[in-house]
Parts: sequence; C-alpha cells; structure tokens
Amino acid sequence: MNVKHGKRLLFFAVIFLLLCAVGAALGETARVVTPGGALNMRKKADEKSTPVQSVPNKTLVEVEETGAEWSRIVYKKKTGYVKTQFLKLPSALPGQTVYLDGGSALLRAEPAEGSAILGPISCASSVEVLSVEGDWARARVDGREGWVETNHFTFQYQEPAGVQDWMQEKGTAIAPCDLLTAADTDGKTVLSLPAGTAVTVTMIENDRCLVLADAGCGWADVSKIALTGPEDGETLIPTEAAAAAEKALKKQFKAFGKTNLYSAVQAEGTAWRFGYFTGNDQYAYGALVDAETGKVLLMRDYTGFAVPPKASAALPEGEMAVTLSAETLAVGEVLDITVAAWEDCQTRYTLTGNGKKLAESKPGDHFTAAYRPREAGNYVLTVTVTDKNGLTRTAEAAFAVDGSLTPQEGLSDIYSQKDGWWKDKKYRHSNLGKSGCAIFTLSHALQRMGHTEDAALPENLAIKYAYCLIPEEGTSNELLINTAARDFGFKTRGKLYDDKAQILQLLDEGAYFSFSIARGHIALVCGRNGDGSMIRVVDSAPGATFERINGAAPSYQTRSGAYRAALSPEDLPGARWYFETDEYGALEYWLPMEYVAKRGVRLIQPMTAE
Repeated sequence: MNVKHGKRLLFFAVIFLLLCAVGAALGETARVVTPGGALNMRKKADEKSTPVQSVPNKTLVEVEETGAEWSRIVYKKKTGYVKTQFLKLPSALPGQTVYLDGGSALLRAEPAEGSAILGPISCASSVEVLSVEGDWARARVDGREGWVETNHFTFQYQEPAGVQDWMQEKGTAIAPCDLLTAADTDGKTVLSLPAGTAVTVTMIENDRCLVLADAGCGWADVSKIALTGPEDGETLIPTEAAAAAEKALKKQFKAFGKTNLYSAVQAEGTAWRFGYFTGNDQYAYGALVDAETGKVLLMRDYTGFAVPPKASAALPEGEMAVTLSAETLAVGEVLDITVAAWEDCQTRYTLTGNGKKLAESKPGDHFTAAYRPREAGNYVLTVTVTDKNGLTRTAEAAFAVDGSLTPQEGLSDIYSQKDGWWKDKKYRHSNLGKSGCAIFTLSHALQRMGHTEDAALPENLAIKYAYCLIPEEGTSNELLINTAARDFGFKTRGKLYDDKAQILQLLDEGAYFSFSIARGHIALVCGRNGDGSMIRVVDSAPGATFERINGAAPSYQTRSGAYRAALSPEDLPGARWYFETDEYGALEYWLPMEYVAKRGVRLIQPMTAE
C-alpha cells in the first residue's frame, strides 16, 4: 500500500470516529428546566458573553454539544450556549427516577410503537430509567422492565400532586378474548386469553379496557371481562350487583341509559361501588350496592357528586368506629380522623383539651375530618353519630400533643388558610385566617421561586404588607404584588393579562400569576397542561371558591389523564375538612383556560436565569 494513501485512509478513519462520537450528541432533544424564569442563551460559553436570546422555561431545544458546564444548543434557528445544569437530557435519564409530564403511557416489550404492551404507566407511576436508545428508554415500572418513549418524561422529577386513582381492579375473562396493542381498530392481536383467565383492569376507553394478565397485556373488549368480588365466591358476582344498580338508577333518573355509558366497578368493604361514565370519560351516575343482599345503598347523578360514592354507611345499624392517624403528634401537625357508621347518619365533633372545650362542629355529613393543634397538652375527641330516626351513638378517642417535638409551622409548600392555625396570626385589623388569601398566594409564589427565607412566610408577609389590607375592602392585590416585586426581585406589571397565548407563553417561561379566582378571593396560577386548555391552581381556601365561582368548575386529573369536574372540595384529591373551622384546607386543582383568561391574571415572573 502506498504510505501516503495509507495515512490518508487513517486520517479519514479518525475523522469518521470523531464524527460518530459527536453524532451521539448531535440532534439530542433536551428540555430547558430552570428554577423559575427563562434561560439566557449566550454567544460564547461565558457568563459575561452577550445573550443571543432568551429561551422560555420548559422549552424543548436541540443540543449540538454537551459539556460539564456549558452546552451548545439550537433554538429558533439560532445557535448559542447555555448552562448544562438547566438542560434535562435524555442521555442523562439512566439512573433517574422520573414521572410522566402528564396523562398516561404504555410500557412496551420492544422500542417500537406497535410492539406488545407490558402494562400501563400513569402520571402517578414512578419510572426508573435504566438506559436510553434513540427516542426510547428502557425502564422499570412496578417491577416490570420494558420500553417507553422518552418524550413522555422530560421535566417531572417528583411525584405530581392532585392525581386521583379510580380503578385498578382484579377481574376474569368470562369468554375467550384477544388482547390488542391499541384500543382502536388498528390494534394488532398480541395474544388470546382463554375464558377464566385472571386479569387486572386498569384503564377503559369506550368499549375497550386495558387488562394485565400473566401472559401479557393489551386492550380487550369490555363485554368479555368481569371483575371479581369483595369476598370471592361468597357474594353476588358483579353482573348481578350491576343489574340491581342499573334497575335502581333507571327508576330514579330518567336520563340513565339514554346515552352510551361504560361502567367501572370497585370493591369497597362489603359493597360494590359502581361508576357510570360517558365516552369522553365524564362521570355521570354512581351507585353503592351491598354485596351480600344486593340492596342499593346509595344512588347519585352527576349533580350530586363528581366522584364515586363512598361507603361511609357500611357498618350495621347502631355501630360506629373512630380512627385517628396518630396518638401523639407535634404542635402544628395535622391529625386525620376517620369515622365509620351506618346508613343515613350525621356526625358532630367535640374537642376538649387541657380541661376546657376547644371546638365543636355542627352536625353534618363529614365522616373524615382534621384538626391542627396550636399548643401542647392532652386532648379528647368525642364523635356523636345520629341518624334520621334519632338513633345516637358516641365514641371517644384520646391523643397527646408533645411540646418537645419540633413544631410543624408550615407543613408543606401549600398553606391552608382555613385550618385554624392562622386565626391567631394578625393581619392589620384582621387575621390571616379571615383575610389572608392574597398573602398566602404571594407566599406560595415566592416559595416556588426559591425563596426559603423567613421573610417569605405568610405571617411575616402580613406584618410587612399590613398597609395593603384596606378596611371594608380587603387586600389591594395590585399594591401588594407591585411592592413585593421590588422587595423580592421579580417582574410584574400593573395591567392584568387576559390573552390566552400570552398567558401560556409566560407560564412556559416559568411565570406565575396571582388572580381573583372568584369574588373577593385570590389564588395562584402555577402551571398548565400540554395543550393549554387547563390551568393549574393553588388555592389556600377552596371553600370560598366553590361558594362563589361562576362559569367554571375546579377539576382533578385522573390516572388516565382525563379531567373531571368536582362539585365540592371533598371531591378533590388530598381534601381535608377541619372541624374546628368548618372549612377545607388548601388544595391544588385545574381550571379551564377560558375562565382564567376571562378573569385576568397578575404577573409574578422570576428574573431570567444565567
């Protein structure tokens, strides 16, 4: 071989290997994730270099080259450098535990869209990423290993709040059925199940349900699957209980059965819980059926409640039980209370502590309650249950509040304005429990922007901005936000935003909004869903919203990714009712973008990240 020719071949071989090495990074798509605001893209890999442009938070960008400190990216046909720490790279996913950005996904046997389904992944499922190949990640979910597309999880590294589970029930194939790779007619058959096969039903789409069997997973015809019972073999089978539920619902509600409905069933104690849904996943009717007698215990249509009915009346007549979440707790820690009783009852809660009566609720339908103690001591909770015929039963439960334990001042990054803790915290001529919604909203925003100092706590904000509370009028939110912007270094403006496109763009850049969610009540906008149709809200006093809101309904997201309206705070995941105040604690939920934009929102935008 000619020596010169050999050197030329060696040169091109080296260049080829280098290009292959760079090619691993070329074309990789990454998500920009900053603590709050947009990200500066600079001309050179230097903090002193001139910014080329600003990249909105949560934006997908193309990565050309990745370094320990700086990465070269392409955004809107411009090339520049950003800090690598603000990029979520698919190549960095291995070894991470992540969650879906929203909705649901499927774990597949091979890295291909049409391959066999191993199981569903919900937005509450933790996904352990093992490796990444192209657009697919090899992952472990609930003990199963398979493949899922990487674009499903780009920025959600913590378990999302406000996700409600509806069903994951054991069942049986009552006839031979094929399992398909998709819920529609394009699905390919991956295996056939013989009659009698045990399955787990996890999702329903129209006339198909996603079932998991030992042999595999796929979409099956719902008519060929039946769910097993609370005490298998000793109680009514679901089809018999369903017949009783449907007969009762048709008798009571003329509209039942006139539209195409699918049902989901859950075993609850010794009862069957039936939910009937429309094709767009909207909850329509519900019934609770005693599994032993077939008696329909409860019936409701959608106007009565927005989630399946609860079997609070599952005990025999005259029997009750009270369960506390703890026997000893710290000052400020929440005590959760659960009461079980018989049908058509009301409850009343009475609390005594340190020798005196501290609180007493009115009789009502709350079979779960909460209390947040403000001082150490020994307490006795008395619960009285009374039915419509006057039959009364009483039970007591004792607990202690240990003053040597660390007080739970804030509990979390969501403060409950109406939990009783804040009624002793002054806010000019009033208190935070009564008048503090705008203060809590500001505090919620500051925490999400990374302010952990004491100055961002609600009680300190109430002292600093006491002059913003106008007698007989309430808090001037414009004055509060404008002044706080100067003190805490965030952007705002005097005029409200009401353009949907602008609001979505600012949310994508990491902004938050304080807004009048209903007459006389302020809450925080803190996010959006994928298509921008729904807006995430943090509400310190949701009871006020449900009482006053007009033209929208707070909603929650199911594991399937669908949104369902709630008719009361109790319907929302994580709801707590505090018997001392007869109010619900803070909640996160979703509102339609149309409603939010119509009300107008006030900007709270973090400064741009380097």
